[in-house]
Amino acid sequence: MVNDLGTNVSGFGKDSGIAEEVADLIRSRGGEATANDSDVSTPQGGRDLIGRTIKHFGRIDLLVNNAGICGSKPFKDATLDDFDHYWRVHLGGPVNTVKAAWPHMVAQRHGKIILTTSVVGLFGMRGQATYAAAKSAVVGLMRILAIEGAEHGILVNTISPNGYTRMHPAAVADPAWLKQSEATMPVEAVAPAIVWLASDGCLETNRIYNVEAGAIQRIAIVMGPGFYDPYLTPESIAENYAKVESIEGFSEPGPFEPG
Repeated sequence: MVNDLGTNVSGFGKDSGIAEEVADLIRSRGGEATANDSDVSTPQGGRDLIGRTIKHFGRIDLLVNNAGICGSKPFKDATLDDFDHYWRVHLGGPVNTVKAAWPHMVAQRHGKIILTTSVVGLFGMRGQATYAAAKSAVVGLMRILAIEGAEHGILVNTISPNGYTRMHPAAVADPAWLKQSEATMPVEAVAPAIVWLASDGCLETNRIYNVEAGAIQRIAIVMGPGFYDPYLTPESIAENYAKVESIEGFSEPGPFEPG
């Protein structure tokens, strides 16, 4: 099931032909596909997409959340409405579609969910506050879905893809960078990672993978050994900042369990 509202890169407008074009391409290569132009940034759009999927295929085993918009605006010029516009697509899209798919996956005790974050949300980029805030939130959502899905056989992972699309010129003005990216980062190089995560042989969950130009790397949030003082003071932190900052000998914390 191919979903795309068919907006411009900033999230405005609608063109059902975008999803149809992709579905046609899949069918021309021997696959089975049908197009859907539901607006996943709304709860009803999420329900419509999953409902049509169940009606057409009989079940849902995999949900890839990849809807996204982009643009460039300094933080000082971005309004709360601008942030909300990005949140509704990048975070609301996964929330609305997962909400609709979750009961089906729970009932069959099987399902895979793949979310999409970005190096911009994870590491930052000038002029991308609205986009980065939404993409970073996707990781927090993944953490909880992976925890709550584990008991139901639902695996949840996130990719951070770099593949040249029509979104890049809307976010980056450097023509030399754009030309190099178009030549070295084909979107086809991202697809194998998604297929691997979707495969029955992959049992990973709660993971982030950077995927670009033939490379795949796990991205992790880690903690260094740090500095301990039962009578911690600002002065002792300053005096021992080398220990505070160091991540040598790091650990990767697991899910927080209260109590």
